[in-house]
Amino acid sequence: MLVYSRTSGWRHDSIAASWAAIAEIAQARGWSVTFTEDHAWFDAERLEQFDAVVFALSSGNTLPPAQQSAFRSFIEEGGGFVGLHSAGDGSVTWDWYARELIGARFIGHPLNPGVRSGTILVEDATHPATADLPSPWYRHDEWYSFDASVRGRFHVLAAVDEDSYVQGYWNDGTDLTMGDDHPIVWNRCIGNGRSFYSALGHTEESYAEDGVRSMIEGGISWAMGDGDCPHTD
Repeated sequence: MLVYSRTSGWRHDSIAASWAAIAEIAQARGWSVTFTEDHAWFDAERLEQFDAVVFALSSGNTLPPAQQSAFRSFIEEGGGFVGLHSAGDGSVTWDWYARELIGARFIGHPLNPGVRSGTILVEDATHPATADLPSPWYRHDEWYSFDASVRGRFHVLAAVDEDSYVQGYWNDGTDLTMGDDHPIVWNRCIGNGRSFYSALGHTEESYAEDGVRSMIEGGISWAMGDGDCPHTD
């Protein structure tokens, strides 16, 4: 797999922790892994050697048009994608990535504090990414809100209970409330490829948690072809 963490938006201190966790998972599973922040890896010939690409806390616009085209072809022709946390950053202007690969646009998260307790409800306990997670799953994280629920276009694996934490407004005044339908982990098949996204994982400590590591491992495994493609909800 290729793990990519280039940023042009917010840069998380937890990138290094995510790389360390993925390296340990890959070693345990016998997966080869390349870590990079160089978008030159996104050409057809180089991408051919990978089963999946992980955007580990990448943010903003990081792929020039030629690399966008190569990456889109890689996915639609059978490659896998895993996006972690700020891979769903709202500053990405590439519409195919935001709408078709991620599925929705980030609009903000609660502030002061940004990281707070919340409750996750697993909706699909059979998927490799969520099979070993408790439900309810109590965590401290930065709770992303999106401009719309992905339900109906993507398969929702887990959602956050908005009643479990205070919502509020983003710094531009945007109301962060999504209501009773607030997906936080989801997946879909796209062309002949696969896309898995988790909005979790803001903190360095997240990547030492058994649940988060199990979710990442299962998401990568599924993106590489383990398990069936889901029907959308």
